[in-house]
Amino acid sequence: MNQEQITAKLSQINSKGLEATFSLSEAALENAQKLAELNYAASKDALVNVQDGIQHVLTAKDPKQVTELLSADALQAASNQAVAYQKKVTKVLRDGSKEFSNVVEASIDQFQDGLQDWVNTVTATAPAGSEVFVSSFKTVYGSVLQGFEQFRAASKEAFATAEKTADQALETAQGQIAQVKKVATPATRSRKAA
Repeated sequence: MNQEQITAKLSQINSKGLEATFSLSEAALENAQKLAELNYAASKDALVNVQDGIQHVLTAKDPKQVTELLSADALQAASNQAVAYQKKVTKVLRDGSKEFSNVVEASIDQFQDGLQDWVNTVTATAPAGSEVFVSSFKTVYGSVLQGFEQFRAASKEAFATAEKTADQALETAQGQIAQVKKVATPATRSRKAA
């Protein structure tokens, strides 16, 4: 195999790497757009709800009506919106992580296959007397493959940790909302009884 063929194989491997990079960039932009749309919709809904709440408070005829507006039911509605928003964000992040993980997996497999093909081609055409070089070359190649497998394992662990963290954040938010609701419910009942 001559230098041009070796260079062509390496160029082909790099080309596949660039394709994977573009694919990852495109996925990241799509996920950023989805998050921006979610944030816009949530901000718009929150603004509408605040405006409605202010309008109701301003039109209230006595303080009792104002306290009824700030009841546990109103807090529950707001908490339901917050939980729904958090679930949507978590879904976008989860889908993005899965897509990223799939692209990384495919890229590693493609690179390993391309590199294996290149190594086989180079070592098959090695001149007589270069057995020591070929052996050391294959050892280095084996180390490179181990590095990719370690990267694969680390990326899987990072994605699993990210999903676990997102689930914990959602559970924490729901727990805090439930706590606020518990605190607000007795106060609302005592005001209604009076």
